[in-house]
Amino acid sequence: MKIKSPDFLEFIKFNLNNYNFILLHGPNYGLVNLLYNNVLNKLSIDINDPFNVSKINTQKMLNDPSILSEELSTYSLMANKRIVLLDLSNTSFNKKIIDSIILSTKTQTNDSLLIIKADNLGGQNELVKFTNYSNQGILVPCYEEEVNQIKAKLINVLREFNLNFSDNFLLSLSSKFSNDSSINTMEFEKLRNFLTNNETANENQLLELVTDNSITSINKIINYCAIGDVKNALFFFNKTIDASVSSIVVIRALIKHFKLIEKIQCEVQNGNHIDNIMKNIKPPIFFKDRPSIIFQIKYWNLQKINLILKRFVDTEIKSKSGLFSDKLIVAQLILSTSVMAKNLIKP
Repeated sequence: MKIKSPDFLEFIKFNLNNYNFILLHGPNYGLVNLLYNNVLNKLSIDINDPFNVSKINTQKMLNDPSILSEELSTYSLMANKRIVLLDLSNTSFNKKIIDSIILSTKTQTNDSLLIIKADNLGGQNELVKFTNYSNQGILVPCYEEEVNQIKAKLINVLREFNLNFSDNFLLSLSSKFSNDSSINTMEFEKLRNFLTNNETANENQLLELVTDNSITSINKIINYCAIGDVKNALFFFNKTIDASVSSIVVIRALIKHFKLIEKIQCEVQNGNHIDNIMKNIKPPIFFKDRPSIIFQIKYWNLQKINLILKRFVDTEIKSKSGLFSDKLIVAQLILSTSVMAKNLIKP
C-alpha cells in the first residue's frame, strides 16, 4: 500500500498493527532518513538492543541470503514484535537480493516488523511494485521538495511570528532552500531561532540568513571535479562545510551526476547522436549545462566512471561509519576525483 510521505507518521500511529513491513525510498535521501528516524522514535526502538532488534545491510544479505528470513522468524524475548532494520542504501544489489526480500516478507508472521530504507529504487523496481500491491506492506516514496511546498512551510513559520511579506519575496526566499528535506529542516530551525530574537526582521535580513542552496556550492563542486579544476573544487567544498551541508549530501550529488554521465555514455556507445540524447534524456538537462556535460563526456569513459562511482560509495560507507572524519575523507575524495579528471583532460 502506498502512503504519501506527509501522511506516513499519522498513518502508522493508528494502522501499523495491520502491516508487517515498511519500505522508505526515493531521491530525497534526507526525507528517507528523517522518516526512518521518526519511526524509530515513535515506536521507541532501541537500535542497540540485540534481543529485540536486528540490523541487516546489503553486504550481510550477499554473504548470507537466508539471514533476513531467519531474523524475521526469530521471536522477540521481551517485546511484542521483533524489529528488523534493513539498510539498502549506499550499495548496489542484484535481483537475488530483491527476490530474497520479497520471499521473506511473504512468509513473515505478525510477530515481526521489517523496516527498509533505500535509495531511489524507481517505480518499476520489483520490490517497490510488490510493496505497493501488498496488503502487508507500506510503501513511502520520498520525493524531492519543490519550491511551492517550501513556500507553504515558510509561510507557516512566518505566521508563527506574525510576519507577512509579498508573494514575490516569499517565492524568492523559497528558491534559496534545498530539495533535500534534511537540509531544509536545519534551515527552518535556524530561521525560527533567528525570529525568536528578531521579531521585526526585514527582507534583507532573511535573505542573508537563509543559505542559498539553489546555487549551492555542491553543483560547483561537481562541475569542477568533473573538469579537473582542483583548486575550485576544494574551495566550494569548504563553502558547503561553512553552510553546514552534510558530507553525505555532497557524495550523493556526485554519484547522481556521474550516473548521468554514465547513462549518456551508454547512449553514445549505442550509436545515438549526442544532440538527440541531450534533447530526450530524462531528467532533462538545462540548456546552459549542456556544453559542460558534452565536454565531460569526451574524457570520462565507462571504465573511469565505474572506478569513480565505486570510490564514491566506499567513501560514503566510511563517512557513515563514524570511524573517520567525514569532512576529511570527502575532501580527499574531491581532490582525487578532480586530479583524475585533470589527468584525463591533459593533452
